[in-house]
Amino acid sequence: MRMADWLTYTDIEQLKKLNQYYGFTADRHSKHDLICSLLRHVHQKNALQKMVDQLSPSEYRFLQLLILDPSPSFTMEELMAKGRAALNGEDGEPRSFVVNALKKGWLFPGYSLQTQFLYHIPSDTREKMVELLLEPYQKFRTDQPAFYRDEEMQMVHDLIHFLDFLRKEIVRITHDGAIYKQQQRQLFQTFYIKEEPLVHKGPRFGFGRRYHLYPDRFSLIYDYAFYEGFFVEEDGYLCLTESGSGKITKTIDENEAKNLYRFWIRLYRKPIYHLPILIRWIGLLAHPGWFPLHQAYEIIRPWIKSFYYETEESLFQKMIQMLVHLGVIRLGSEDSQSFITLTQVGVKWMHGISAFREKVIEDGFIKTSIE
Repeated sequence: MRMADWLTYTDIEQLKKLNQYYGFTADRHSKHDLICSLLRHVHQKNALQKMVDQLSPSEYRFLQLLILDPSPSFTMEELMAKGRAALNGEDGEPRSFVVNALKKGWLFPGYSLQTQFLYHIPSDTREKMVELLLEPYQKFRTDQPAFYRDEEMQMVHDLIHFLDFLRKEIVRITHDGAIYKQQQRQLFQTFYIKEEPLVHKGPRFGFGRRYHLYPDRFSLIYDYAFYEGFFVEEDGYLCLTESGSGKITKTIDENEAKNLYRFWIRLYRKPIYHLPILIRWIGLLAHPGWFPLHQAYEIIRPWIKSFYYETEESLFQKMIQMLVHLGVIRLGSEDSQSFITLTQVGVKWMHGISAFREKVIEDGFIKTSIE
């Protein structure tokens, strides 16, 4: 609902408090006048910009977590979690962010029995705030670069290639659980996007159940197929299940690609703690038009925390690379610069899937290991 609708459902005492907070003078006995006074002022661009400019760093982080989450409503527990994330390890009271948002009319409590314990952002408030957050970066948008890479739907094709390989071949695994490297090479030759078996020793953990055994892209395909029950690891072999056999088809299902994307979010949310808001920022920056990759990194860098052996920059590159593999973004290049834009399904998924609502994969699924 829009601000006008929420104000209509707000009791007169709360309307008085909102007017008092903003210093508006209106007939305190007329609900209509109180509402009109607020509507004339609260969404003025200059007023909103001034309020945003006056926010502390932690308040600005909370605003982003609130406004960029497209969820229609929030529980107090969810808002408190956003408050704790906004503090970023600093001292403070998470509840204070929620209280201030209510005082400003950025949040409204539900008005019915079903929604009385939920909190909502007026839709037009969210729209105007997003516009404000993006406005400084609109100047960086550019036209299509000379070259670009588009892997839309190719991961699903290679998922099917993997399952078909299991159908046709006897696939043995080592004591560690890895497909023998000679057979990995044979498998990867059937893929649209080629990879090489891991050759170097070093820390690889946190990004999946078999991440320590396989290159990034195939690791995701393998983990997804295993999680969905398309094959089993049994007595030293990989065995295709009836469910997996049913996936081997020439018809590509976009829902499979979407499920892969959602699985990736759940899998990578643990090592990349703020992944939902990073994805949201990328979705907003990379559409419409093309956006410089280095500029995107500088904008979202405050939300990236290093993870053991992974630096902020390497995590960013890993995230971008996987979004390309998943067919969410295209990666372009021109004059030694890189650019990103959303694919058609990327636009659809960014608007239809809230990464904030995707829960971290079960702890028991991810097997951390250091080779």
